[in-house]
Amino acid sequence: MRALLFWLAPCLTLVADGYRIASYSPGATRTLLDLGCSAEIVMATRWCPLPKDHPAARDADVFLPDLERLLGNKPDLVILPRMANPLWAEKCAKAGLRTVVLNPESGTAVGKDILLLGEATGRIDQAQRLADELSMRPTKTPRTIIIVWDGVMAGPDSYLAEPLAAAGLKSALARGSWIKFDWEIIATTKPDAVLWIQNSRAGSPITPGPGKALEMGQIPGVRDLDCLKNKRVYEANSGSNWLPGSGLTKILSDLISVRKEVEK
Repeated sequence: MRALLFWLAPCLTLVADGYRIASYSPGATRTLLDLGCSAEIVMATRWCPLPKDHPAARDADVFLPDLERLLGNKPDLVILPRMANPLWAEKCAKAGLRTVVLNPESGTAVGKDILLLGEATGRIDQAQRLADELSMRPTKTPRTIIIVWDGVMAGPDSYLAEPLAAAGLKSALARGSWIKFDWEIIATTKPDAVLWIQNSRAGSPITPGPGKALEMGQIPGVRDLDCLKNKRVYEANSGSNWLPGSGLTKILSDLISVRKEVEK
């Protein structure tokens, strides 16, 4: 299933002098910043990773969309997340706004989104370089990992599958995008490593997680796993780099380090 694009405005490559973007997706905003579009963002969500002094309005809300508020910021391009109501996307397009809806979640969606935004903003070369980083595939057999984040675990169909594959890792889960956290699943899948993500506006590197390892050591069936015995339990604060966007390229080196430690 492709992303939805409504080209009701002229299909021209718009440039920074007069190009105005409204982003309803924090992950897309991260990508726009990495593509060099900071000055073009005029409206974003309150969760978007913009600098505190950035002049963009922070009242874009895809769950309670307000067309009058959107038009008041005079955007040329509107970026909507994959879960956006199709009626809202259609309404934006009918208002004469060039509107892009990001791809449905999958193990390759982020790279597609980066290229989509690169095309929409005229930053095709920059977008291709970022997408290429996520398309790397080491020749070695992938090692397995469980990523636990906010009460759920990332499966092989989640957007995190893409940076994991680029680092030579894969979800230990058999299928699905995100499933509810379950100790028994961790025990039965026997992952090579476990990574716990904590929600935070400020990100952090992937580091050993002794506190989480201690917690795992109290759980029957989990305390005997090799990942715990070999100290392959990690943690990190999310920040914006873990959002579904180009920030994922910035965590690749950490994920590659995890892969190397698993191989020792």
